[in-house]
Amino acid sequence: MRRGWVLALGMVLIVGCGRGKSRHSSLEFEQLADTAGLTRGEPLLTAFEPYRMSNGAMRVRGTVGFPDGTRLQVAIYRKPSRQMVQSVQVTIVKGAFDSPPVIGEQGPLPPGEYHFELRSFFDEQWQPSAVLRATADGRTLHGPGITRDRLGRAAFLLERDVRL
Repeated sequence: MRRGWVLALGMVLIVGCGRGKSRHSSLEFEQLADTAGLTRGEPLLTAFEPYRMSNGAMRVRGTVGFPDGTRLQVAIYRKPSRQMVQSVQVTIVKGAFDSPPVIGEQGPLPPGEYHFELRSFFDEQWQPSAVLRATADGRTLHGPGITRDRLGRAAFLLERDVRL
């Protein structure tokens, strides 16, 4: 009998503890602002133009505010399937890049919608030491597309959709 009273008293205390308090019924995540200001500033990518050569091969050129010698990867996907067609690496020279010709397994890529991802990381595996010195390991870069990777290092990622 005594055990029953102790159990009942315990239940009253547990149920009563939640009264009067505001409780959320679902889990919420805090949306954090870009407090570091990484994406603020003028666009680094100032021109982007996929184009075709006379033989039908696709190329991609553009201008970007990175130091000479910066390596930039351009990944090309078919849209809407998101099947990767090819990925090429370009080097920035005088603020500009122009990819090598891109040809598919069957020849020139067919006309259609393509999704482009421009990506660069600012670490020893991706960039020459001169680029890392000029950008303080990418920390001096700001503008749309600048972010941090999982280890906190500077990275660049922009996406564009183009019909060719």
